[in-house]
Parts: sequence; structure tokens; C-alpha cells
Amino acid sequence: MSAHPFTLPVAWRGTDGGTVRATVPYGDLSAALRALSGTAPLAATLFAAHLKVLGTLTAERVFRTDVAPAGDDRDVRRVDAAVSGPRWRDLVDLSWRAACGAPAAAADHGPADRDGVVFVAPAGTGRVGGPDVPDPHGLRVVVEEDRLLLRAAHGAVTPGYLDRLALTYRAVLEAMAGGPDDIHRAFLGADERRAVLAEWSVGRRDDRGPAGVVDLVRAQATRTPQAVAVRVGDARMTYHELESRSNQIGHHLAGLGAGQDTPVGVCLRRGADLLPALLGTWKAGAGYVPLDPDLPVERLRRMVGTAGCRLVVTTTDLMDALPPVDGCRPVPLDRDRSAVDAAPTTPPPTRTDPGHLAYVIYTSGSTGAPKGVMVQHGGLVNYLRWAVDAYASRGHGGSPFFASLSFDLGIPGLYAPLLTGQAVHLLPDPMEVADLGDLLVAGAPYSFVKMTPGQLNLLCLDLDSAQAHRLAGVVVAAGDAFPAALAERWRALAGPGGTAVATEYGPTEITIGNSGQPVTDPPTTELVPLGAPVPNTTMYVLTDRLEPTPVGVPGEIHVGGAGVARGYLAEPALTADRFRPDPFGAPGTRLYRTGDLGRWLPDGTLEFLGRIDHQVKIRGYRVELGEIRAVLRDRPEVGDAVVVPTGPAGRPRGLAAFVVPAQGHTVDVHRVHAGLSAHLPDYMIPADFVVVGEIPLTANGKADNSALLELLGRRPPTGGRP
Repeated sequence: MSAHPFTLPVAWRGTDGGTVRATVPYGDLSAALRALSGTAPLAATLFAAHLKVLGTLTAERVFRTDVAPAGDDRDVRRVDAAVSGPRWRDLVDLSWRAACGAPAAAADHGPADRDGVVFVAPAGTGRVGGPDVPDPHGLRVVVEEDRLLLRAAHGAVTPGYLDRLALTYRAVLEAMAGGPDDIHRAFLGADERRAVLAEWSVGRRDDRGPAGVVDLVRAQATRTPQAVAVRVGDARMTYHELESRSNQIGHHLAGLGAGQDTPVGVCLRRGADLLPALLGTWKAGAGYVPLDPDLPVERLRRMVGTAGCRLVVTTTDLMDALPPVDGCRPVPLDRDRSAVDAAPTTPPPTRTDPGHLAYVIYTSGSTGAPKGVMVQHGGLVNYLRWAVDAYASRGHGGSPFFASLSFDLGIPGLYAPLLTGQAVHLLPDPMEVADLGDLLVAGAPYSFVKMTPGQLNLLCLDLDSAQAHRLAGVVVAAGDAFPAALAERWRALAGPGGTAVATEYGPTEITIGNSGQPVTDPPTTELVPLGAPVPNTTMYVLTDRLEPTPVGVPGEIHVGGAGVARGYLAEPALTADRFRPDPFGAPGTRLYRTGDLGRWLPDGTLEFLGRIDHQVKIRGYRVELGEIRAVLRDRPEVGDAVVVPTGPAGRPRGLAAFVVPAQGHTVDVHRVHAGLSAHLPDYMIPADFVVVGEIPLTANGKADNSALLELLGRRPPTGGRP
């Protein structure tokens, strides 16, 4: 296995170019550490501890670092290292032999990397030339009597992060001196470990009780039977009518064979039948499978077949969109109108419990085949009760629903108003995207409007200040990365006291949303942070061994708690891979691996960095494109930017940056290129810079990398994810 160059986390870098120091005392541990070294010098154990700390800061299993085994900078050696072996003693022996036998750095791999690390053993000065001569390494770890001296040069590490790093060194040394041989555990300082595993990552505990959405809507219908529950064009449906009609559909479906945990397809447009059909499916005991009639026929066929739907609720005009599937019966509500009308208006006897199936929603799969996520009633009601407090409580106008039924982003707009006596406003279906602004203005004011950042960007262009000001209590941007600049544009447009803006984060597998926050101050990050976990859920940043990453170090976001889905329908292997036992929760609880990158900042902010599968390797270095984009967008002349790898998908040759000038600015690409060198190592600086008027988007509102690469006259990579 080849080694990858180790570099310090980009988030740790300073801007003043100064030098900072920290010390790690180990005198009280010397006897135990010497015993662990055996016949080797004490420096052998200290070097093993050093490698363990570096392993905490990188996702690479094998990495490269420098060592001066005799304390002489003229004998710096380059070591390919790994944190391996079942015991600390194994790590000590293997790492010290590697250090003593490593080739000279200059002869092997050229000069030191300014973002790399050198470990300096005793018997030398531990410095280069003198105190005023720049250190070619970003971090120097010098072994002194009874202590390690950490010296960060050239702004490679800010003081706060260096102090945290010193505590990590101390925690590792304590574990080596007296702890068990759990060498793959992440040893962080006690305060840091408590923060990332408890204080920042765990939502408050709220008792939701056994009532599900059906029970809560029924209770609301009893309190406000004549209040408007659904608006469709000029038509209105009261809570009493919604309750009665959904009861009738529930009886009808139960009579056709729908029952507990059975999947029932629902292929309807946004019309008067939609909410009664969804609630009626639950009242029959079944879970629904949303089927967007605009999806390709073969995709619908696969969804109906893999879900095992025996019934599909629809209308006769949509039956042509539904492919015939053996054993599946369409239930057109218009054709069955008389049978539905004859059914009782009282509730069916079936009860839905928290563990029962609420819906199976299909998401895109990396193989190209959709995968069905099984969401349970307990997770759904936990999220919706939070949404009532966070969103629906901000007004009395309910919410518009204009998303595809197959997109879980819109689910709070369907149900949260019904838990509060407000109305769900179903916008026309089909609907032109260009009409969204006018339709929302016509139906305003709402309590909340939830949409994608791309749709919010359209509203920023289509609405004037007065319209934005009165649109809703809050607009919520979710479903994609939310640029901080876009949030600020909306806040400026809506004005003081106008429609607030918030963000929400959560994959489908965590039941709609796992965290969120209002945006009340200009974010200090390029993307709006992910916010705090909703009640009864958790959110961690972990390594592939499910260990916490230190503050400022990227890791995979894992989510857990009440919202975790049951798994993927008929995909046990995929379920086992993505849903893991929760090492921090009660027995039997699970975490979902989101595939998203994030990192904690020192104030407890969780910064989103993009998808793990958007990482690339450039010259052997792991590069996170989101970090480069963040630095580009920090420049005042840059309004937006996208960084794209060039060359084959598996072996990108370099990076290209596409830059949109900020309003009233021009972009000098040579100046931008030079400016990045103050913040990023050279392997993260794009080789190509292209100024564009706007970033082209795909149909789902994300950057169209293929269109961007055509501007370079190069064929786009193949085989990657869209």
C-alpha cells in the first residue's frame, strides 16, 4: 500500500504567518513509556505516539511524515507510516524500525512539504539554522527532557488548534502508559471528546408519546372541524371533510387487502384527492410508496415491483403513466368514487404504532437503480413535531406544497400545518418553475415555505422587497448545499422584520431532517452551517472506524436517534453497510453513514464540506473540493465559484476553477491564483481559472460539471456520480 503525504488540516491554518508553540509534559509517565520502549530508546515510544496523533488527523491508513532520528536536521528521513498492530508495543517496534531505516528525505522525495510534520528525536538542536530562519515544515515536534515541544510555523496552525493538539498528544501518551491496547481509538482531550460526542452532537430529549400523525390530525379535526385544511385553487376542504374522506379511503383500501406494513403505491397529482389518499393509506394500516407520474415508465415499474405494491391509488387519467406490474391492482379514486362514498366515515379499526411503516421513498443509487428507504411513523412524528415548533409556529397561513411527492423535502409542507389547525396549499400540478414566485406571492403570507437553495435563488431574482418581506414567517432552504452568500441576499431582500431564512440538513434515511437553524447573523463559513440536531436525534463526525475526529478535521457525518429509517427495502447488504450499530447510543440503536463530509469548528458549529465521493486525489494528496471553493468565495471579487477535477474520473490530472465575479467587480485570475497560495498548499491550487457569467445547473439544480469542462475543451470525466 503506497503512502500519501501527510498535511495538516486546512482549517487549522492561520493568516498571520506567525509561529506558535505548545508543550506536552510526559515526565510523570516516563517510567511506563520507557518500559513500553523495551530495548529501544524512549524516543521510539514517543515517535509511535506521534504517529498515532497524525493518524487521528488524516483519513489515510498509510501516510508519509519526516523524522530526524538522531535529532540532526541534516539527517531528516521520510517515513511511510501506519497506525497498525494489535498492541502499543507492536506500533512502537514497527514505527521505530521504519524511522531508523527510512531513506533520506532529500534523496527520496525532495524537499520538505511546508504543510508537513517533522519529528525531532533527542541529541540535536531541533531547529533549522536558527530561531529566525523559516522552518520548512508546518509543524515540528521536538523531544525534550520530560516534554514534547510543538512548534507550528508559517501560520500552519493557529494557537487554539495547537493547544488542542497538545492535549491529544497527552491523551495518547497517557493511554500508552497505562491504558488498554485499544490503539485504534481516537484519543482526544477530555473536553474536546465531551464536546464532539455529547454537547454539540446530541439533540435534547423530548417525549413524543405514542400518537402518530393520523392521531394528531384526527385530534385537530375534533378541535377545529370547520377550519380550512386544504386549499387547491379556489376549492377548500375543511378538517371535518379531510377526516371523513380519508376514513372512507382507508376502509376502501383495507377492503382491497391493504394492511399493516403493506406498501401501497400512491400516484396522484397535487389535487383534492392527495391528502385524503395519503392519510387513508395510513388508516388502512399500510405505508405509502409515492409515485411521481412524471417519472419514466421503467423507473415506476421498478419501484412498484421492488416495493411489492399490490395496490396503487391513482386516477384514470394517470393510469397510462403506470406500467402494468403482475399482481398489482390500480385503484383509480374517480372510477371507484361510488364505492368510496359508500364506505364508513368513521375511523377504520387499524392502529399505527411508532414502529410501523409510514412510507417507502425511493432515492437515486450509485449503481443507477433507485433504492427504497423505509421510514417509520415514530421517526416521522418526531420530525414533524419539531417542524411545528420551528416552522409552523411562525404564522397562521400554513404552507405551500409544490415539490414532487417522491421528494421528501416537501413532506413538512404536507403535514405540519395539519397538526396546528392551519391549511396546506397545493400549488398547480404540473407547474412551470418560472411561475413559482408569482404563485407563492398570490398565496402568501404563509407560516413557512420549504424549498431548495436553487429555488430560493430564483425567488431572490423574481420577488421585490415588499413581496419577500411578507412571504412567510420563514423560508427554509434544504436538500442541497446552502451558500452563505445566498442566505445574506435573501435577508437583505426581505429586510428587517421580514421573512426569516433557515437551513435544514438531513438525508432521506434520517426521516427528512436531522438538524437545522435559523440564519440570524452573517455566517463565517462559505456554506450555511448544518445547525443543531433536532430533538431525540444525534449527529457525529467520525472516521471509518466510527471514532470521533478532532475539531477542525474533516470526517463523515453520521446521524442517529429517533429518525433513523428501518433500512433499504429488499437490500439487506446495503442496509448493513450504511446503517451501523451506534457505539455511543443504547444497545440496538444505529447510525446512518451519510456519505457527507463535515467538520466541527471550535464554537460547536458543524461545517458542511460536500460529499465524500467528491474528494479527489491530486499528486497523491487527498483534496476536498469544497475547501478550495470556500477559499475562493471568501475573496471580495468572487461571487461564486466551482472547482472541478480534470482528466479521467479515477485519475484526475488537475483542477479547474470556474469563477463568477461579484456584482460590481472584475476578476483578475492571476491575482486570484496568487492569493490562494496564502491559504492553500500548492497541490490544492487549480491549474486553470475560467471566469464565467454564471454556473450552469443540471435539471436537479446542481452545478453541471460537464458543461463547465466543455469550456476548457476537454471531455468530462466518466464513471463518476452526477
